[in-house]
Amino acid sequence: MQRLVRIVLLLCSAIAWPAQAEQLYRCVGPAAAVSYQSRPCTGATRLDRVVDYWPDPVVPAAQAATRPRRASQPPGRLAAGPRQHHLVATTADRCRAAHAKRRAALERLGLRRRFAQLSRLDAQVRAVCGG
Repeated sequence: MQRLVRIVLLLCSAIAWPAQAEQLYRCVGPAAAVSYQSRPCTGATRLDRVVDYWPDPVVPAAQAATRPRRASQPPGRLAAGPRQHHLVATTADRCRAAHAKRRAALERLGLRRRFAQLSRLDAQVRAVCGG
């Protein structure tokens, strides 16, 4: 009986164990080559900064396969609050959308495009993509 209690307590503690932060080391090597690694920098590289992060939870393949994605659902992450679900577009999604909008505008303009139009379209893409 005590053995069963110990096993149950062990399982409960393993399930409730909080996720631990891990460290990511940004190392700068010769010729300003940047690398990210899980261990401290060695050799000719110097430590630039240490970043704490929490790894994403691992979802078993069987469980991931049972959750089909809706065809109408655009890419992005779902942010869940109390009783509300809304789509949060990632920076890459917004950047892709800005590029697509620019391509569509260029196709509409054809060869009749002017420098001012191109500058305005490029500025919109840079504002979204941060470039």
